[in-house]
Amino acid sequence: MDNTSQNDDISRLFREQENIGHDSSLWLRPLRQLIKDGKPVGQAIVLTISMSEQQRMPVGILAQTKGNRTIFWPTLPQKAKIVCDEEIIDVFDHITLELPSEKIHVTTYDNNGKAIHHRRAWRMHHFSNSTLALWFMLLVRIPILRQQDMAVQRRVKMPTPDKDRRVHEFSRYINNLSFNNVNLPVCHDKHDYVSCILYLAPESFTIDQFSPSVVPVDSLASAIEGWSEENQFPNQFPTTVSQHKVGKQIICLATACPPGRLPLGSDVSIGFPQSAGLKQ
Repeated sequence: MDNTSQNDDISRLFREQENIGHDSSLWLRPLRQLIKDGKPVGQAIVLTISMSEQQRMPVGILAQTKGNRTIFWPTLPQKAKIVCDEEIIDVFDHITLELPSEKIHVTTYDNNGKAIHHRRAWRMHHFSNSTLALWFMLLVRIPILRQQDMAVQRRVKMPTPDKDRRVHEFSRYINNLSFNNVNLPVCHDKHDYVSCILYLAPESFTIDQFSPSVVPVDSLASAIEGWSEENQFPNQFPTTVSQHKVGKQIICLATACPPGRLPLGSDVSIGFPQSAGLKQ
């Protein structure tokens, strides 16, 4: 469709329906606390990946809170069940990096909307030969990235005394939302999943300083099927390295389409330094 008819169809969809899209949508989850309690959302960046010039697919949203926490909301299936350190977690929402302690926790929500924090002594891993610190590794099946809600809508009730402020916070969030795109170096129809590895980097870090030694290949090998010992980074799966500034933090992102497949029933897999066999 041309842009005019497409815009008309979207406008009609929003007029005719109150709620559009699943609750697991990437576009709705960062707004959960703003919708519920009016809590502002910090600066947010949508990270997208491109397999072609015509298609940019969101893989997650980064945000920085006033409490010096960096949050990542990954793209999820409509009925979210992910593998997190070999445990299946329902209604997964986001990953939080607490600074300066460098602790990591995962947040889910129960049926009543109450937050549940999962902690297992997860911390970032510092490498002896690099200034990068490993935060986590995310593996997402490619169809999950393609099959996303691209139109979402919710009718939100607001307390009258706080309505104007909340409307302003929604507008501020949308107006300040930025999109950072990463081009995947190699990705074909035969590839099953995308690998995204996130690191905390110092301001002095440059992309040419990225070393293959910081890629947790052993963790990749244990998380996927059809892995071979011949699959060595970076020759077998070229990787794109990019930097993204959110608040005061620099996040280094390494993206690739490695060989093999995610196990049956695992659309999303997340691994932390301890599960990758890395010690502090």
